[in-house]
Amino acid sequence: MSSTGEKCQADIVCLTKAAAEAAEFGQWDVVAQYYRERGALLVAMESQVQPMSDVLKLDGQMLDRVSTVQAVLASLMREAAVTRQRLRSLHRKVAIQSADSMTVSMKA
Repeated sequence: MSSTGEKCQADIVCLTKAAAEAAEFGQWDVVAQYYRERGALLVAMESQVQPMSDVLKLDGQMLDRVSTVQAVLASLMREAAVTRQRLRSLHRKVAIQSADSMTVSMKA
């Protein structure tokens, strides 16, 4: 591989690592930008692309992180829905108790 190809490959690895780091902080717009830049480099060197195990390994780690984040978010959303339902139930009970106490005081 030529030195230009080696530089492109190194840049691709750097962009992938940077995307992984940005993903750890939830900076998904930055992750997308790094992947766009990486895609442009891959297109530019498509005739020289060879399997790059480091990039594939990082891609696998990124996929694992994204899957983990999605699972955590889904869990938090389910938990929020349960909490919201409990709050509605409590609100209804308080409203009923308030209405009952006003009825009692009006009779007195």
